[in-house]
Amino acid sequence: MLSRCMISAVVLLAASSSAVAAAERSPALKPPANTNAPWAIEWLSPDLKDAATPRTLVLCSDRMDEQLRRYRSLIEKLSVLKGYTILDGSKPQTHKQEAGSIGYVIFAHRGNEDLAVNSCVANYPEVRAFVADFIEKELSSQQNSVQDLIRLGILPKGALPRQCFGKTYYPAEGTKTWLADVGIDGSSDNRCLDEFLPFTFGINPNYCSSSAVCR
Repeated sequence: MLSRCMISAVVLLAASSSAVAAAERSPALKPPANTNAPWAIEWLSPDLKDAATPRTLVLCSDRMDEQLRRYRSLIEKLSVLKGYTILDGSKPQTHKQEAGSIGYVIFAHRGNEDLAVNSCVANYPEVRAFVADFIEKELSSQQNSVQDLIRLGILPKGALPRQCFGKTYYPAEGTKTWLADVGIDGSSDNRCLDEFLPFTFGINPNYCSSSAVCR
């Protein structure tokens, strides 16, 4: 089964290569008439929809206020996400969560990974291991994948390395509900958050590009 990260990479590559052609042959897309309708949302995996996302999310970020606002706004605007809660990982929580019901969202701009980790580590020390694994194993692997795509002719020669990196961690092989979602933004215009935010819930990032609900 393809991982959520691999599915996201294919979606984003397809989107970048077809954006110009789509703009030339189609009128500008308008926000869905009913953003509360689950069928109006483009899901990465329609059979699962948001079922793989833990109901309680702890955010660890280098820009906590901005990203908390974005996540909470999306949850509020889409009724299909009713029941989800995202917490500020820098603040101690007064109640314990049931095992398996909590997920960690760790997102930082490149070079600020320590800020994201340190914002939460006093309350959730386990986030350090996810970020360490991602930096040590995944960043170079995902960067090398661009060269493989160029070699295979999927990307043109001279294509720039990806700026948005991410990995989803699961508690055990074969499980569908994830434990941690780690994202690194190497861009200068915050484009990676626009992709990472809906992806947390299994929503296709293209949906957010063609509607107003993700802002």
